[in-house]
Amino acid sequence: PVRFNRDKMQPPWPWIAAIFAMLLRWSSCFVCGGRDFCLSLPRRRPSREMDVAAAGVAPEFTYTNVLVEDTEPGISIHDITENVRACVKKHFANRRSHQRDGVVHLLSRHTTTAVSINEDETRLRQDIVAYLERLAPASDTYKHNDLHLRPASEKDRQAIDRNWMSQGKGTLEEFMAQEPKNAHSHLLAMTLGQSETIPVVGGELALGQWQSVLMIDLDGPRTRTVGVQVM
Repeated sequence: PVRFNRDKMQPPWPWIAAIFAMLLRWSSCFVCGGRDFCLSLPRRRPSREMDVAAAGVAPEFTYTNVLVEDTEPGISIHDITENVRACVKKHFANRRSHQRDGVVHLLSRHTTTAVSINEDETRLRQDIVAYLERLAPASDTYKHNDLHLRPASEKDRQAIDRNWMSQGKGTLEEFMAQEPKNAHSHLLAMTLGQSETIPVVGGELALGQWQSVLMIDLDGPRTRTVGVQVM
């Protein structure tokens, strides 16, 4: 029979350590005692963007107000695509990193304007205006237009004070005197939507072939702004 000399047997720990090291090469994570432990394996050097993120630096972004002056009376449509492209171009020209992909957020900064993405064609503009006028006619009866019954609550009065009287623009009576009957414009703005998000790929707006960025004024004539944030 084969006999083992216990005095000459090597301890098993080196073999266990070697097997354990091999297992770690195959997986960077293991579970022990119901908790996950992740071990860092050699990786390629992080990019500069990762270095910036690790350092706690906020993502680069720029914000611009695009101005649309002297809109037409009633409903009017304005193509601001080139204005948005200019904001994107300026942002990436001044960006510290070489990254050219991102996103641009658009926000209508008024309660009676909208932002939309669609084809900008002359006769289609006329169709859009006619459709919106049928959807919410200005001549219909709206509670918002009962100016003699406003402000209808203390919250309404506080809003007028915050946005008018506290800014030195005049009295409550003066505010009500200049307030337009434009409930239909508010309803149309809520229906159309007041924000858009567009991907930026290679420093360019990822719009479709026939798509344009449109600002729709629903209560002109006014001077309007659209907020453009590029990240």
